[in-house]
Amino acid sequence: MKTPSVAILNPARRSFLKTTAAGAALSAAGGGLLEMALDGKPANAFAYAPHYTDDQLTTVVTSCDHNCGSRHMLVAHKKGDVIVRLSTDDGRYQIGGAFGKDTVAEPQLRACLRGRSYRSRLYSAERILYPMMRVGERGEGKFKRVSWDDALNHIAAKMVELKSKYGPTAILDQAYAGTSYGVLHKSDQIEGLLARFLGMFGCRTNSWSVPSYQGTTASSRWTFGTIQDGNEDDAFAYSKLIIMWGWNPAYTFHGGNTFYYMRLAKQQGCKFVVVDPQYTDSAAAYDAWWIPIRPNTDAAMLAGMAHYIFTNKLQDQEFIDDYVQGMDEGTMPDWAKGQENFKDYILGKYDQTPKTPEWAAQICGVPADDIKKLADLYARTKPAALKASWGPGRNAYGEQYNRMAAALQAMTGNIGILGGSAEGVGKGWHAESVAYPYDEFANVWWGSIKSDRWAHCVLNYPNVKREEVGLWPRDD
Repeated sequence: MKTPSVAILNPARRSFLKTTAAGAALSAAGGGLLEMALDGKPANAFAYAPHYTDDQLTTVVTSCDHNCGSRHMLVAHKKGDVIVRLSTDDGRYQIGGAFGKDTVAEPQLRACLRGRSYRSRLYSAERILYPMMRVGERGEGKFKRVSWDDALNHIAAKMVELKSKYGPTAILDQAYAGTSYGVLHKSDQIEGLLARFLGMFGCRTNSWSVPSYQGTTASSRWTFGTIQDGNEDDAFAYSKLIIMWGWNPAYTFHGGNTFYYMRLAKQQGCKFVVVDPQYTDSAAAYDAWWIPIRPNTDAAMLAGMAHYIFTNKLQDQEFIDDYVQGMDEGTMPDWAKGQENFKDYILGKYDQTPKTPEWAAQICGVPADDIKKLADLYARTKPAALKASWGPGRNAYGEQYNRMAAALQAMTGNIGILGGSAEGVGKGWHAESVAYPYDEFANVWWGSIKSDRWAHCVLNYPNVKREEVGLWPRDD
């Protein structure tokens, strides 16, 4: 057997054809090309060295720490204390389950791509493995390694100093949603260990609100009067059209086993659309119509869709008349009669600027014909789920994007139906079903600052008014 020529690494056309043909022949002859290195010696390498089999490893069932609205199963396969690989639910870990079990009543809890890649984070070369103390000026990036005892003693002394010098509110507990302190220690629930520790120490200022989706939260309360405005994820299985607006569920589920129910919808002929600046894994997985959009222009495109729906009389007028307030002149409350309504705004009655698809195209970079096509598809398809995810709302005036999305959901009658989507914050549970009453003031303690205002407080202290940092005004 002749060893393939190294000319394949820098091929001319003739030598490339020769070596390609040789490689094909070797492969057909039993995979010789896979077994031989270029120098003729056996290549015994594996992707992981050594490549352990399952019976050589210890298995630990755990869950993902990412805060996507779920805690999907991760199965850690360990050799000693080292995680060799991660897998996810295959049915065998369910009560009375067996390998391959996967039903609508009890689907597998498959982790997403981000959860499955946890090993790369755990063993990242960028992780800090031991305490480091700054030795230079702030911002210089100069640190030295210290012992755990030195680090803990330093922090404890600083905490005592701050409490005695500035009082019981001097330390800000800024841990909140996500994975900032891990599942066990996060403080957005009162049972979080960091909150408990600082409370027992007697020096803690809590923070309220969630910067991650505060625009969305505001929009939900203004539009729906609640953040309990969403559907359970299993409702996706009944959708005939799913528009993933700024949402990539292959990477962030945003709920329990979302991909499974979306796959069921796909099998029933559901169409998929992705509106996102990037071509995502979700767009590829569902062979979706990808509409790239200029970031932070989502509200304009949605307004252009609304204009097309109104001018072509595609709105669900019966639903609007029964359930929607302020959509058009006929649904305005008595105290607002004669004032501008949503339809007036879209058609440009008062500002002389109709929000046409052509108008929107100049802002968002999406061709007007594509805006019209999507609007027509959404208005004529029922049930249709416009999943307006949180990402596009993480901008200045991001709440307007969510308000516009809710308006389209309402004008097409896709709220309150199986397979539709009334999407702002998107919570589908009831307050009485959770551990604490999740209402407007659930996490607002009278001594708490708004979570995105701490920097303003630090930079401008002591010349800061209470309302500037989200503190409730004092009666005195």
